[in-house]
Amino acid sequence: MKAEFIINRPHRQPPLQRTVFTLITMVAWTLWISLWLPVLTLIAWLLGLEDAFQQLGLMHPLHAANDLSIVLCVAIVCALMMGSWSQYNRVRFAGKQRRRGNRSVDIAEMAPALAASVETAQRLRAGKRSVVHFAQDGWMFLDAGVHSD
Repeated sequence: MKAEFIINRPHRQPPLQRTVFTLITMVAWTLWISLWLPVLTLIAWLLGLEDAFQQLGLMHPLHAANDLSIVLCVAIVCALMMGSWSQYNRVRFAGKQRRRGNRSVDIAEMAPALAASVETAQRLRAGKRSVVHFAQDGWMFLDAGVHSD
């Protein structure tokens, strides 16, 4: 089934709706990944990774609480850095046109650049698709029968 009926224009969505959809997507991915945790735990157990945690002393409750606080602090710092960087870029680039439009090239300018006649340049511009052939001496020419669609 083709998905031609789906309209994807995120720039027209209000920020609150985009935020809610982002949170719903994150929750859905978290739930999907959590469904795989028993399989990953089984694989780790078969590889003997439980013993490695015990040998390193990571199973002790005091270590686990300390490790969790370190991970939480690092996550908060990363979130603040990424958030501030995205706000900086939003302020810097919001509402600015970064690309310039191409100027239209006149036929009289295009023909010498192609080393072709004005008639050949007109035929090239008129068609959607052109077939260019090259002679043995390096000159190019258009086939009279196939030059546009």
